[in-house]
Amino acid sequence: MRDRTAELDGIPRLGWIREPSPVAALPRLAAALGLDHLGIKRDDLCEPHHGGTKTRKLDYLLASPPFSTAAAWSTAGGIGSGNAAALVAAAARLGRRVRAHLFWTDVSEAVLENLAFTAWGPASIRFYPSRLALALARPSLLLPLRARDAEGAAIVPPSATSPLGMVGVARGALELCAQVRAGELPEPARVYVPLGSGGIAAGLAVGLALGGLRSRVVAVAVVERILAPRWRLVALTASLRALLEREGVAPVPPAAPIDLVHGYVGRAYGAPTPASLDACEALAAEGIALEPVYTGKAMAALMAHARARRLGPVLFWQTARRGPLPRPDGTCDRLPDALARRLRRVPGACSPTGAPR
Repeated sequence: MRDRTAELDGIPRLGWIREPSPVAALPRLAAALGLDHLGIKRDDLCEPHHGGTKTRKLDYLLASPPFSTAAAWSTAGGIGSGNAAALVAAAARLGRRVRAHLFWTDVSEAVLENLAFTAWGPASIRFYPSRLALALARPSLLLPLRARDAEGAAIVPPSATSPLGMVGVARGALELCAQVRAGELPEPARVYVPLGSGGIAAGLAVGLALGGLRSRVVAVAVVERILAPRWRLVALTASLRALLEREGVAPVPPAAPIDLVHGYVGRAYGAPTPASLDACEALAAEGIALEPVYTGKAMAALMAHARARRLGPVLFWQTARRGPLPRPDGTCDRLPDALARRLRRVPGACSPTGAPR
């Protein structure tokens, strides 16, 4: 394997990710699950902006038009959108504003932290009672229909998933390839990630193949089956490979295999499951904080698979930000009235203490 990271340097980026996120072994949990090796890639420790794999995407996405030239960015997501919170952090750093279009989801501490961070940052919030209501009112925020909204803000796609955003994830995969070459961990047979928009799974699949690893990506859907079809992953990997080839990265091999796993969403997107909460507790015992609606569900799948069959060396990619984020008093007073009314019906949601799990 040779390091191909320098081949991506011709693509504009902000340069936020300057050091590799660390990898660590989890031998106690590996033994409990019967795994040969369990490692974790700690993107929660990325700098800046509280970490998380979203920072890798934004590093490239925001460096190019229309995002680099727009005074404001529009985005859509649940009320606890990590993408909205990451964009707000980027906007504060770059002197921009965010127009966050948010729909109702279940409430947890992580949701409330992200929402408070968005509300107290350089952002305005518009609330929708459901994901369907948002899609009907603002389809251009969820589909690639236009580059800017009616007010001229550049539209950031859901979870910042686009060919440019995925370049940042592919760069992270090359970072992992270098860590394998350096002997920091064995070559993983499987790399587990949550799948929402699909950009992380697709970016890793292209980057791992580019770096010469033989790993499979196991993408655990945390959205409903209709929103996570296999053809979308095929389209995403193809679009990223095409961009890299246009930028002079050659050869670009076929993407690594992606195993798309359903069955861990639970009753709805954004709702924790007993298995995801158990997975969060298992990682908390290792000093690692997951959240129960994305990374918790992906880890729940990993744990179930490990108990059912031999997996070989496994890597879990920690995509979540680190926490906690501040949640000041008065956050509900800064929210749209309809959203504030719903939150006040949730015990502890409008108080920094006693919030839902």
